[in-house]
Amino acid sequence: MDDARVEILAIVIEKCGGGEIILSSDWKKLDEKHEDYKYLVSKLKRCGLGISGYTVDHELKRGKGIKDYLEAHSEIDEFVILDDMTFDFEVYKKLWERLLITEGIECAKYASRIPAVEAILFLDYIKFFL
Repeated sequence: MDDARVEILAIVIEKCGGGEIILSSDWKKLDEKHEDYKYLVSKLKRCGLGISGYTVDHELKRGKGIKDYLEAHSEIDEFVILDDMTFDFEVYKKLWERLLITEGIECAKYASRIPAVEAILFLDYIKFFL
């Protein structure tokens, strides 16, 4: 994880009014004592970020895991998903519209041809701070 990319993520989250990081990636499978997990946490912490929760999904159904997480946390009404793969996101319109495909945060792009406002604002802030 590149420090500059994590810093951009932290700035963009702040500019969007704050937010929480919910892990849906394979990092969530690591034990909190695992060196790679500690590395992730330390990188985020340097920029004032932390991990607030985790999704549960099976067999590359990451979209279903996020959908289930959102259903269990009805207080969440605005969100953006950053991922380098599309998994099953397209099956869930609300997720697809909020998905930014990344190859590094500086190369983020919309998954949907009609992105949600949250995704548009998030990507605009990324571009502004690059």
